[in-house]
Amino acid sequence: MIEELIEFINQDLLEGAAPDLDQHTPLLELGILNSLSMVRLLAHVDQRYGAKIPEHDITPVHFENIETLCALIKVLSTEEQNQIQEASSELDRLVKLQQSYGIKSELVQAGSGFKQHTLRVKGDGPLWILLPALGNPSTSWSSTLRSVQGRHNAVALDLAGFGLSESENDSPSYVDHVEYTLQYLETLEEKDWVLVANSAGSMIATEIARRHPDKVKALVCTGFGLVEDVESWWGDLKKMSANPEQFLAAAYYHPPKMTPALEDLLNDVLSRPAYHTFLDEYAKKSMATTFDNVTVPTLFVAGNHDQIIPPEWSEKAAEKLENATVTRLSRCGHFSASERPEEFVWVVEDFLTKVDMV
Repeated sequence: MIEELIEFINQDLLEGAAPDLDQHTPLLELGILNSLSMVRLLAHVDQRYGAKIPEHDITPVHFENIETLCALIKVLSTEEQNQIQEASSELDRLVKLQQSYGIKSELVQAGSGFKQHTLRVKGDGPLWILLPALGNPSTSWSSTLRSVQGRHNAVALDLAGFGLSESENDSPSYVDHVEYTLQYLETLEEKDWVLVANSAGSMIATEIARRHPDKVKALVCTGFGLVEDVESWWGDLKKMSANPEQFLAAAYYHPPKMTPALEDLLNDVLSRPAYHTFLDEYAKKSMATTFDNVTVPTLFVAGNHDQIIPPEWSEKAAEKLENATVTRLSRCGHFSASERPEEFVWVVEDFLTKVDMV
């Protein structure tokens, strides 16, 4: 089992990038396991060994290395015949894993029939508000949260219609997302914010920055830029979304290997009403003016291999702002905070230092 898991993690999760991987290699400490790879590993363990790992066993103790994981699988395989455990969603499991690191999961009543789910860490300075790409859960920021824990205040949000947030409206528009996010922000004690957003989350962030320059001290947009032909871009994106493997190839420098579990996860996200109602006609028109009158210091983080929002589009967006800079990350696609987590955090911290925010 040990050799099989070494082979799976090295070849399927890391694409052969860790030939020296062994049963004692620290999987979590070295960042080998993240939100996406954890989903695939859990699915593989379930399918290959018939061991569905329950929430309370997703802890650093069991996932410290391959040897400790094998020990857990053996125990579960023998206990499975004696006890039927209720299956948990993969997202619940990922949230549970973050909690084992001391990251706090909260469900906050934000009004208008909306409950905002967040993952939060404590630290110093203004609050980093992490807004995900459309369809991505708050756990997509897990590497960022772990990196800044104890140094910065940070909270990652699940957008309405996704993750563990609860909403009476399962088809929220762009305007709805902005209002839901503002309603949640009004519940916060902190009134100094750094908005850090990925992809469509950046549209929400720029609107909030435009409305509240007194509270938003800085803006960080990744996987986002000036889209000049919105209709063509949206049409191409919908075509890619119909083919999950094609979408991953466009979004990642090293796209994860498609597995049945990952395909199910992507199909679930891409088929949700909230995924298709975000960019309505009003939102499409708003994209042309999304950077107008944004006055706060702004950083664009662009992946050199992003095929969803090419880095040149981020540079065009920066030209429209008086106080904006662009940083390109090599070997990186649309989701820079996931593909290059440590470098991403360093770039953001360096930017905030230059604008006297840390």
